[in-house]
Amino acid sequence: MKEIDISRIIIEEYNRKLLEHLENDVVVVGAGPAGLTAAYYLAKSGIKTAVLEKRLSVGGGIWAGAAGYSFVVVEGTEILDEIGVAAKKRGDLYAADAIEFATALGYQAKKAGAAIFNVTEAEDIILKTEVIEGVVVNNTTMRMSGLPVDPFCISSKYLIDATGHPAEVVGMLKRKKPGLFPKELQEGFMDVDRAEASVVEKTGEIYPGLFVAGMAVCSVFNLPRMGPIFGGMLKSGKKVAELIKEKL
Repeated sequence: MKEIDISRIIIEEYNRKLLEHLENDVVVVGAGPAGLTAAYYLAKSGIKTAVLEKRLSVGGGIWAGAAGYSFVVVEGTEILDEIGVAAKKRGDLYAADAIEFATALGYQAKKAGAAIFNVTEAEDIILKTEVIEGVVVNNTTMRMSGLPVDPFCISSKYLIDATGHPAEVVGMLKRKKPGLFPKELQEGFMDVDRAEASVVEKTGEIYPGLFVAGMAVCSVFNLPRMGPIFGGMLKSGKKVAELIKEKL
């Protein structure tokens, strides 16, 4: 019966993919611009990488541009050129179509070899001998329902918090180790120049096994917010990949 064949294929293929990625070199939490960029460069280097995204679609805040005007801005096009996204020069800046950007980044990360799991939410971390060794995950809809459904675990040698403004993974660590990050996880006021430079500068390992990238960096270090300019987030994703490659 064709209906059962369709169901069998979906279940078998998804389970095969999941079983292959219960153990990873790197797990990226958050499939926004920094997370997908990190996954692209890691997977391109042959590093076993899984990306967890709690929403249906990847791309994070790229899609809506500014207030639903679906264009984004960057200061340089090196990474956009590499993933095949067109950009139009406007003075000292470049404009890119947000839809093209989001889809191209997700496509290139997947083609490079990263496994992307959507509707999959990290709810806790695995911490042993003061080193983070993975994440505890659940289906997003289960979490939203409030039902008492137990999670499962995915291991990593290195974990990247690329969850954007909430810095969700760092928040999990902070709740149980409040002395680590005594300040509240939040961004400062808008300051594009400072934010673009600082987000790249501060990208790195903040706890054994845990790296931060993208807007999560701004929240952890209370840096200014940057709005719909994405160059710093792309560079942050590339930098975190390079840092982890050196460790591996």
